[in-house]
Amino acid sequence: MEADTNLMLQIAEGMKYLGVGLISFAMIAAAKGIASIFTTIISCISRNPNVKNDVSLFAWVGAGFVEGIALFAFGLAYLVLTN
Repeated sequence: MEADTNLMLQIAEGMKYLGVGLISFAMIAAAKGIASIFTTIISCISRNPNVKNDVSLFAWVGAGFVEGIALFAFGLAYLVLTN
């Protein structure tokens, strides 16, 4: 009976690390999202420099939202590892 309990604890520990690995994909996706936002803003400003002030505001707000997702994923990964 104790061997079964020990095996289940080892499986639970492995699943914890697997879950954190899957959570890290959210952080990768957020990094790609921020890169996409700033790639688009550079392209937009290079085509029409007059819209720099208008587009910059929306780009920073969008990057903030995407970064919030990354921070949420980081916090979730921390909670999974510490509990």
